[in-house]
Amino acid sequence: MIDKNLEEVINTIKFLLYKESSKIIEKIDFDDDRIFLEPLLFAYFNSKTDNLFSDEMLTEIMQGYFIDEKPLKIKQSYNKQVIAYLPNIGYFKNGEKIDTILKIDSFEILKEIHPILEKYFVEFYKGHILDNKPKQNSVWQENYKELENAILVIKEHLFEFYLDLAFANRRIYLHDNPKILNFVSIETLGMLYFYVIGDNNLIYFIEELIHQGSHNFLHYVLHNRNEYFKIDVDNIIMRDLTKKDWDYRNVYGTFHGLYTVTRRVECFDILLSKNVFSGNQKHELLGRLADQFSRFRTGLELLDLDAVYTERGKAFYIELDEKCSSILKKYEKLKNEFDLSNRDLDFRYTDFCELNSYATFLEKDKQDFYKF
Repeated sequence: MIDKNLEEVINTIKFLLYKESSKIIEKIDFDDDRIFLEPLLFAYFNSKTDNLFSDEMLTEIMQGYFIDEKPLKIKQSYNKQVIAYLPNIGYFKNGEKIDTILKIDSFEILKEIHPILEKYFVEFYKGHILDNKPKQNSVWQENYKELENAILVIKEHLFEFYLDLAFANRRIYLHDNPKILNFVSIETLGMLYFYVIGDNNLIYFIEELIHQGSHNFLHYVLHNRNEYFKIDVDNIIMRDLTKKDWDYRNVYGTFHGLYTVTRRVECFDILLSKNVFSGNQKHELLGRLADQFSRFRTGLELLDLDAVYTERGKAFYIELDEKCSSILKKYEKLKNEFDLSNRDLDFRYTDFCELNSYATFLEKDKQDFYKF
């Protein structure tokens, strides 16, 4: 099923690209499907209604895929830092190349944001936009090594998930504004955007690769909504179905929440069962697992399943709900073990340590309290 959905996505981009510029089609390898999964292509076609860029932008994005080398065109690709990123080529300032592409395993670390992506950076809090043009700076250089370690841990110990991660995700951008919550967008499919604060972020990166990476994977799974849902899940708001006034989420986003929580719980369980981590890293991982209890069953369980889902969708929902419930039951004593009262939207280990003594954890861990 997912291969069929992937093919549909590729064919849609091929059609849009041909419709936009048959000349570009002649310059690329039409049989190379990876070209048509370029995240900046998704962003370009989704930017058409904004009229912010001319069709010259498409040529600038695509020239790294041209079969024959031609003089580069760089006019619209300069960002707010006056640096241009050209996919498959590198980074430029004043027309001169200043840096190369950075690949880690199956992923590219984006060193500078492309101007076509800038509109997606928003400071957002509980359904409200606080700043739609916030400042942020790339912090790839200080953090890419630790991000690489996180990817390699996932590859070694969570290989089944790693395949899904690599399937649906292509580039990762690291920045310094924690008010821009980590996100993905179906409009830039294949991109992951993470803020980074402080040091020692291995467990944080592992969680966010699982969390945000799973969003992009689920976009492929649910590509054809009507195979899973009977209602317009993109536009129906949860509170209209549950009568919970606080719930501003749409049904589609809420289903994504269930999926990403389940994948995190599933992966954390494997890492803990394998005793991959000890000390501070185990302390943090247990805290992040405990955090999932409050993120599970936040509204979908209140819906009329037969009214919302097709048979396939209902089966998928039940599978996720039961899997997550079963694993969390295994770790039930963590639910009241840690104090998470100072957690706002994101789990942050420094805040966690303020209320949950590391020394106490070590004593209990020596007594095998955290064996499950």
